[in-house]
Amino acid sequence: MHLDSACWCLLVLWTAVQFECLLCADDNSLSDEGETLAGHTVLNTLPRYILYDVNKPEGFNLRRDVFIRMASFIHHMNKVSDYHWILVLPPWHRLYHWRSSNLVQDRVPWSLFFNVDSIKNIVPVVELHEFFQMNGLRPLDAQVTLQDFNLKSFDQYPDFSDKWEIANCKGQVQKEFWNLNNLTFTKSLCISFQGISTLLADIVKELEPRTIIFDHAELALHNYYGGQEYWRIRKSMQFSNNLHEIAKEFKKKNLKQDYLCAHLRRRDFLYGHPSDVPSINNTAKQIIEKLSLMSNIKTIYIATDASKKEFEELNNYLQPYEVFKFEADERTLNNVLDGGVAIIDQIICSQAKYFIGTSKSTFSFRIQEEREILRLPVETTFNSFCGDNIVKCTQPTKWRFVE
Repeated sequence: MHLDSACWCLLVLWTAVQFECLLCADDNSLSDEGETLAGHTVLNTLPRYILYDVNKPEGFNLRRDVFIRMASFIHHMNKVSDYHWILVLPPWHRLYHWRSSNLVQDRVPWSLFFNVDSIKNIVPVVELHEFFQMNGLRPLDAQVTLQDFNLKSFDQYPDFSDKWEIANCKGQVQKEFWNLNNLTFTKSLCISFQGISTLLADIVKELEPRTIIFDHAELALHNYYGGQEYWRIRKSMQFSNNLHEIAKEFKKKNLKQDYLCAHLRRRDFLYGHPSDVPSINNTAKQIIEKLSLMSNIKTIYIATDASKKEFEELNNYLQPYEVFKFEADERTLNNVLDGGVAIIDQIICSQAKYFIGTSKSTFSFRIQEEREILRLPVETTFNSFCGDNIVKCTQPTKWRFVE
């Protein structure tokens, strides 16, 4: 379960003395005069920590992608730095698709959704509450807000080179992360940034912090998208055993034979990507067309954010096929939250005999990745719906697993 506000306060108050006692002899905060942490011999033996956050409107599956970029950055730091760097996992908070208003879905630890031990085998990470146990109430040495370079000048003089520079802040700088008013900073600055995530190492080298947080980390790009390191990190992001068990029980009860999984993204895609989202009737026609080529499949699993009315309409169009959708009971929903329910959808779809998703949806893309990790056939994985009035549309790029 996630930690409520009272637990967080007790945790950081209980642990604050640890580092304060160790560090009270020396004020090691960054200063405008250029003081750094490098001279403290005790501190030099301790791990250093990198925290990050992502633009608030971004969804769950884009945030998973940003983690891979930051994990690559940590790998790079531990190759080039004299210190041991650890990545602090940003807690999950209520996202656009988390619609259950009766649930408290703030400061949710990664362990609710993922097997963190699996991630730790590949990347040195800690949860935020574990970081507080080490750092206590001591302010972070630096907060860096990443921002784009001036887009107008870019249009005039296109420059795709990796670069960064300290700049005036373009907008409002985030002063409070994850609704924690006890997470403070000694130094705060804005940096215009363009490049891959390992370029962040130059910023760290310049500032020499022991603890630093990067806001808008989504601006840092992949080093080698789809390469060996990418897949190594991606494969480590296994879902929690609890969510796998729930999906397994659902399949045992309802999906006893081979099944097709269809992910139909609705809601925001209806106005964000209208040409990629077919009508309910057309969705059913495309599913039935696929099934007509697979005579042994009579069962359909639907993962969707469609309304109850739309799902019932789809179900009617798909008769006489058996149609299933995971609906969490109250107890399950309280335990795994909306994010867990979405992951259960992804687990079930990743194990389907055939998958068809929604074009441009990161939810569908993450399912395709899971199926690649499971080594399922390419032709059963990289498929997407076509919009209305489109006979043949572009299908997903086949990003193959690399050992």
